[in-house]
This record gives sequence, C-alpha cells and structure tokens, in this order.
Amino acid sequence: MSQRPRKFQRISKACDFCNRRSIKCNKNNGPLAPCQNCADFDVPCTYDRPARRRGARRNASPAGGQSAQPGGPTPAPRDDDAARQLSGSVSSTAYQSRPSNASWDGLNGTGAVVLAGPSEGASVAPWKAFATACQDTIRDLAQVYFEIVYPIFPLFHWPTFTKALESMDYLHDDGLFASTMAMCALASARARDGALYSSHWSSRQLANPPSEIFCMAAKESIPRDLAAAKGTEYMRACAILSIASIQHGQIQGMQQYLGMYHTLATMDGLHDEKFWPKNLDPVTIEIRRRMFWSIYTLDVYSSIVWGGIIRHREAQSNVRYPGELKDDFISKNAHGVSPTENGRVGASGVSDDWICGWNFITDMYRMLEHALDSQRRRPRPNNGTADVWSLFRPPQTAGSWLMDHVLSMYSSLPPQFRETQPVTGDLAHDIFGFQSANIQATLQLLRMVLSSNEEQGVDEKCDVAGQVLSVFSKVPVEYLKAISSPLLHHLGGIGYILGSVMEGSLSEVSYQRVRTLLLEMADLLHRLESGLRRSTGTSERLKAQVNRIDEYMMTKLSSTAFAPQPRPTSILNPPVQDDLVSGVYQQSNITPMHAPMTGMDDPIAQFQLPAELLNDWPWPFDTGTSDGVFPLAFVK
Repeated sequence: MSQRPRKFQRISKACDFCNRRSIKCNKNNGPLAPCQNCADFDVPCTYDRPARRRGARRNASPAGGQSAQPGGPTPAPRDDDAARQLSGSVSSTAYQSRPSNASWDGLNGTGAVVLAGPSEGASVAPWKAFATACQDTIRDLAQVYFEIVYPIFPLFHWPTFTKALESMDYLHDDGLFASTMAMCALASARARDGALYSSHWSSRQLANPPSEIFCMAAKESIPRDLAAAKGTEYMRACAILSIASIQHGQIQGMQQYLGMYHTLATMDGLHDEKFWPKNLDPVTIEIRRRMFWSIYTLDVYSSIVWGGIIRHREAQSNVRYPGELKDDFISKNAHGVSPTENGRVGASGVSDDWICGWNFITDMYRMLEHALDSQRRRPRPNNGTADVWSLFRPPQTAGSWLMDHVLSMYSSLPPQFRETQPVTGDLAHDIFGFQSANIQATLQLLRMVLSSNEEQGVDEKCDVAGQVLSVFSKVPVEYLKAISSPLLHHLGGIGYILGSVMEGSLSEVSYQRVRTLLLEMADLLHRLESGLRRSTGTSERLKAQVNRIDEYMMTKLSSTAFAPQPRPTSILNPPVQDDLVSGVYQQSNITPMHAPMTGMDDPIAQFQLPAELLNDWPWPFDTGTSDGVFPLAFVK
C-alpha cells in the first residue's frame, strides 16, 4: 500500500534574515535546513527575534483595530530587534570565500529584489562582519581603484587610506566604512566591465563578491537622516556611489546619490573654504578640494548628458584647486609646499606633476559650465516668464575663438599631457596617460558643446564629428576602457550631431561622409562596449541603421528610369584612414556603396530620408525638448 503523499506545510514564521528584508523565506531543503536566502548569502538561518502575538492588542482603540482589517493599511513591522539579533549572529560567523560565483546567482534575475534598497532600522554590524571576512578582496579592489579610477577621481589621499585599510580602521568608523564599501563597488564594477589593463589582475579573481553586494553595504551604511551623516567620509561615499550607479546603468540612482552628496556638501559648507573648520590638517584639506572639484566636473558632465541643473556653480564657490604635489609629499603634520601656494589659482608657473593635467581638465569644465549656460539661454523662455537674462548678457563670444583660446592653453602644457603614451602597468607612468586621455576627451566634449551653440551646416557638423572620432582613435584603447561607461555616454554627442545631419537635407556626397563617420563610430563603440556587463548595443544598432538606409538607397536607385553613371571613387567612397577604424568595413554585413544613390548626374542634388528610417536612432534629434546639449533617456 502506497503512502499518502506528505502534505506541504506553509512556513508560519520567516527567519530573522528574511524578516529584516521583508522577502519570501523558502525552505526548499526541508524544515531543518537553512532557507534559500540564508544559504545564498552564507548567513546563519536564525529565529532569535522575540515572538509577538498576532492580531489587535487588547484594549486597542477602534482606529488601531481597523488597520488590521482586510483591505486596510498594514503598519510597517518594527525590525529593530531583528536587526540587532541578526547583527549578533552574523558578527560571530566568518564569511567563507567562495571559489565561484554560484552563491551570488540570485543577483541576476528575480533574486535582485534582495538588494532593492536599505531597510528601516538596518544595522551596519552585519556588513562589517562581511567586510572582515572579505578584507583581502577589499585590499585588492583598493589597488584596482588606485590603478583605474584614482587618476580621474582622486578622492583619497592614498598613503593615509592605505594605512587605514591595513589597520582596518573602517570597522570602527561608520563613515569610512561607507566610503570604503563604495570604493570597492566602483572598482569591482569597472573590473567586471573590462577596465583592467594590468597583468596583475583578472576579472575572475575580483568577481566574488560582486559589485552589487559592496554597493548595498555602502548604501545601508549611510544614515537615513542625512543630518546625522556628518563628515567628509559620507560625502565621499555618496560621490562614489553616484559614479558607481553610472557604471551599473542606473542613471536615476546616479542622480539620487549625486543629490545626497550636494545636500551633505551644502550643510557642511564645502563650497566655500571660509566655512571649513579651522583645525583641518593638510591631508583633509587636500581631500576636500579634490572631492569638490571632482564632483563639480561630474555635475557639469551629468547636466550636459542627461539634463538637469548644475548645483554647485563656479561663481558661488570659493575652493582652491588641489596642490600640484604627489600624495607622498603631503602628510597630516606638514607638506612640502602648501596647496594654497601651489594650486593653479594664482600659480606663477606650470607644474609637471600629474595633478597639473587634472587641474587643467577642471579649467575646461568651468568653461563647459558657461558654454552650457549660453546653449540653454539661446532660445527665448517659453514658460510664461519675462526674459531677464538679456539684461545681464555680455556680448556673445564666438565658439571658434573660445576653442582657439583653449587650444592655446593646451599647447602650453608639458608634453606628457599632450601625448598619450601606451600603457605600461606602472601607475607612476600611466597616470600621465590617464590625464592626457581625459584631457582629449574633455577637449572634444567642449568642442561639441561649443559647436551646438552656433548654426552649422552639414560640412561643419561632419568636421566636428570627424575631429572627435579622429582624436579618440589615437588614444590607447586601454585608457578609454578604464574610463568605461561615462565615455560611452560622452560619445552620445557625436550621435546627436550626426543625427541632426541625417534628419535634414542631404546630398550624395554628404550622405557618404556621414555614412563613413557612422561606421567609424560604430567600430569605436564596439571596441568600448565589448566587455561591458550592461552593454547598450549601440554599435550594432548603428550598423543596422546604415544597412537599412543602404537598402533604401539601392531600392531608389533600382526604381530610377536612368542607368547610373559611374562616379569617381574619391567622391562616393572617401578614403578611410587606417587609424580611425579597425575592421568594421571588412564585415560582410556592411558593404561600401560603390554605386550612385540618386541615379542623377549631379552628386550634390538634395534629397530627404523618410522619417521612418530614423525611428530607431540611438540618440534624440531635438535638444530643444530637453535641458541637455545631447540628453540621453534615463535608464532605470
């Protein structure tokens, strides 16, 4: 006689870990085994929180009793006790390192809800237990940050920070813990996305735990009440989390943590040195200056790419540039030359240290701020308000004159900032290459913004796009990949410029030029996107777009009543420079257009592409509908 199948029993009480995060507690392996979530995160599956009786309390008011009725609002459970018990149980357990990523598979797919956000009453202690077990990984990720992120965002004084890591000071300072976890999250995400160029590392050895775990540790370490998040460390944590959000493809998250940084910076008076505490040591002063100008550039950049306002304006700020000194020459007691005397502001000469190039990039972003103002004030306000800006507006300066002035400043830089040397794996050498690559990227961003402020024809727009692509093609790809996701959004400016050409009137010659530039851009994007976990697929979309337009052109050609006349290849197929593209023209799905497109004798005859051919264009055509110069859609 067969046994009656065992009746499935519902779990009547979630474990402490699942209760704290308000997630489903699954006992897939039997009632005595740990639940699936605790097994995935390798934490004890405990039931130590005090039990509470269900239902309304005796002598409760009618209003209170109604909240427990079906359909009524359910009060949020108090989980202070659960967090406290979880803190004790996790702290007594050492997290074991894992040889694979199997235990983190829940982050990909439905399990990502576990990391949706910090919970009320969350304790930092469990995350510190996690950090204790991951201390070797944290040190490795700190070195990765130093190699691929620090040259662009030098938010730490490295000798001081390294010493703090060795002594694990982050376990005793909640603010330092938050910024350390944020640093690990960004370094891990960049490593996963192919930014590593040194033979010391492999993405596999840095993949466990994943970036999202460090990111959640940083987020849960920041007090919900920002008034309690005092000090430089919490500002730095929010700043790094905003950069990490770009890497994760979470642009709204970037705006969220950038806004939190600005809130903390404003409450702290970071924008004006006269509000700073008088007893700050030289290291802290230097960190605050680097942080202010680093996130100033990020603020301007995000305003250009995604729209929005610039929250810390140059005219309302009073912060000196960082001193042009190596970190080794700055200590808490003294430094060789005061940043007050050695910064670019008021400096009589040009330093040959890497921070000199970094400060020059800040100069260009200050120009970008004003160029963006000019771009946004060009159209008259349509919100029903009077135009008062015209009362204060100075005479408009030509973009060509401004660009010539910037190039003159650029030519006065030491040669190591004007020539991007190949990477060597030695940061003392490569840090100059990072500055040179970032200077080139920022120069081209300034060129695109200035060009958007003026009326330009097809040839002028193609000249700008061609110049930008030519410059990027000569920068070693290792530096471009290290800059990573922000550079892909940066290149959206070229897409906007070429898109504005494609939607207008074209001649055969102008279309062939734009077509060549589109394929060059697709090839550059393909090389940069190849290692990204959150690839946008823009390069493939561009090539598909060119294919569709080519098919349309050939259809129009075949329907003409006149036989096509042979044309010089110099007109139809401009020669492709070897340093601009790498093999995209040899692909079988993209073939050169050797035949004339219009079937007319005049190669400059104008025609218009149908609007439906451009429906899948990766970038918006009309900047008049948004606040950015070439704003991209928000990615959730």
